[in-house]
Amino acid sequence: MNHPLVSILCITYNHEQYIRKCLESLVNQICDFSFEILIHDDASTDGTQAIIKEFQQKYPDIVKPILQTENQWSKKASGINLRFNYPRAKGRYIALCEGDDYWIGNDKLQKQVTFLENNPDYSMICSAYNLVTEEGIKPIVKEGIVSAEKEDDKGFYFDLGDLIKHWFVRPSTALIKNLSDKAKVLEDYESPFDVHLFYHILKTKKGYYSKEILAGYNRHNGGVYSGRSPQELLLAHYYIFKEIYEKDKNKFIREQYLELSYKVINLRVSGLMPSSKIQTPELKAKIVTARKVYKDIKPILKTKKERNRLYKSLIPLQLKILKGKAVNLIFNK
Repeated sequence: MNHPLVSILCITYNHEQYIRKCLESLVNQICDFSFEILIHDDASTDGTQAIIKEFQQKYPDIVKPILQTENQWSKKASGINLRFNYPRAKGRYIALCEGDDYWIGNDKLQKQVTFLENNPDYSMICSAYNLVTEEGIKPIVKEGIVSAEKEDDKGFYFDLGDLIKHWFVRPSTALIKNLSDKAKVLEDYESPFDVHLFYHILKTKKGYYSKEILAGYNRHNGGVYSGRSPQELLLAHYYIFKEIYEKDKNKFIREQYLELSYKVINLRVSGLMPSSKIQTPELKAKIVTARKVYKDIKPILKTKKERNRLYKSLIPLQLKILKGKAVNLIFNK
């Protein structure tokens, strides 16, 4: 299989409980085109690699794994797919499915490819999904987050601004056009994630969201973001949008970067984002002070509304100063 139409990117780490269901949902796709499954296992310590090898032996022309012997995430906590799988992709289209997720229906891929083939003004398609937890299965279907003229009963189309504002794409539901020129752009980022990929994909074309449930997302303790504090998640997103904005002064990225900056300042000056809440080594090593965030964004504030948002983020600091003055007045009398 020299030229598959679709390259499916799959990353795994200690997914023994989930990987069989995931891979079965991928290899069982019924399509009128060929596809490849590019897997990167990050040195799992359970039985994940054995299951991957089983599928590789059964589907040698489709399943193409990289089985690490040393964990790569611990060296650089970012962009495993973009660093190891994306450069190998030969397909015109890229599909994503993490090893603890799965696809629903054996025509998921065919439906999405047909849509993009018939709609050249779109660069990606995604869908609703089932959220799977210990409590059960909950359908997640987004509605009413774009303007009414963009939406109907089956789904809605969206642009970059819509996605940045709401961020509703679950990667395992997505199919995107493989724009080879984007690979070089993504290499320029220090920590590329799916956010970077979707941003560049949507800069020039639209995306479509289908309300049909086409994937399952397992939320469990072993997930990438499990165990992270809200402060750590906020800081991670702050760095992502800061990095994109510094390289590409996009207005939608700017709005989100400023909003995240306000929140980081507020938490830092109020004492609600102490270093003890940041456990990921890469984030802990570069945790910013409120002063640094303030100095970074002050030159790019353009409107009175933006300046007022900045001043509001400093209210905890102002209260501390006032409290200090009150204490001094009391004890100096």
